[in-house]
Amino acid sequence: MQRIDHSTAVAVKPDPLAAGAPGYFTPGDPLTGQEATWLTADWANDVQENICQVIEAATIALVKGDGSQMLQAIRAIANQVGMPVGVPLPWLGATSTIPSNCVVLMGQTLDRELYPLVSTHALASGIIVSDTDWLAQALHRTKFSTGDGLSTIRLPDLRGELIYGADLGRGVRSAAIGDWLAGELLAHVHAASTDSQGTHSHAGTTDTQGYHSHGGATAGVGDHTHPYTRSPAASNPDAQGADAGASMLDLTQFVGDNTGAGGAHAHGINGDGSHAHNVTTNAAGAHIHNVTVSSAGGLETRQRGTGYPFIMRVK
Repeated sequence: MQRIDHSTAVAVKPDPLAAGAPGYFTPGDPLTGQEATWLTADWANDVQENICQVIEAATIALVKGDGSQMLQAIRAIANQVGMPVGVPLPWLGATSTIPSNCVVLMGQTLDRELYPLVSTHALASGIIVSDTDWLAQALHRTKFSTGDGLSTIRLPDLRGELIYGADLGRGVRSAAIGDWLAGELLAHVHAASTDSQGTHSHAGTTDTQGYHSHGGATAGVGDHTHPYTRSPAASNPDAQGADAGASMLDLTQFVGDNTGAGGAHAHGINGDGSHAHNVTTNAAGAHIHNVTVSSAGGLETRQRGTGYPFIMRVK
């Protein structure tokens, strides 16, 4: 597009004439004397400026002979005020209702010639890898690929994926822009219990506490006597139960007897005071206990929500 550059053109736009009655062009009719509509400078200047100013508003320089500049300008302005190329959006509807200038992002290839707008964006996006790497590594499946390197590009595959805000140095996630992130659980603990081993015991021994006694009392046994051996009477010459002058003890002089009845009574047992016994269980050797952790959850870790196809404008 260009502004008129004929030698008859002027450098300053003339003031328009007074407005007349709005109408339409006519080729005229010689039979009725109707003149053909004149193309006035006012009208030509209006048409020229309406076109040129749209192109210039899109920051496109006017080029004589380029008939595509109006289209380029419309696309550029649409990107500025509408949905730009490169924005994935959830589509709330069936895939059959997706607008014709958008596609579902499902890892498909597009022809660069048929889709120049998205191809230009993809190649300059900075999140594009070779098709070999895209196909070989899940890490790259959510990026663009260079396709066959000549005539195609490949779109990201966002089916079933959640999009996070890129970390950009914050330190929440280490992934680079566009990297695919596998599912992960935050470190945590589970309550658990050992299995039952049935009734059983542990062998052990107490340590020695030295000689000691335990307090208590014998049971009362009613009125009773206690036997004892009585020595000879004091009238015996040597008071030892031996003949006079003899050197051997005469055991026959000792007499058995009983104590008097003491009535019903018990005998106390001396106590050792408050004390404890240390118990040591025998070592059981190396062994294990089975621990059962109850299973929880389903087939994946996910936030609550719903699923819609991600689409992107491609033309």
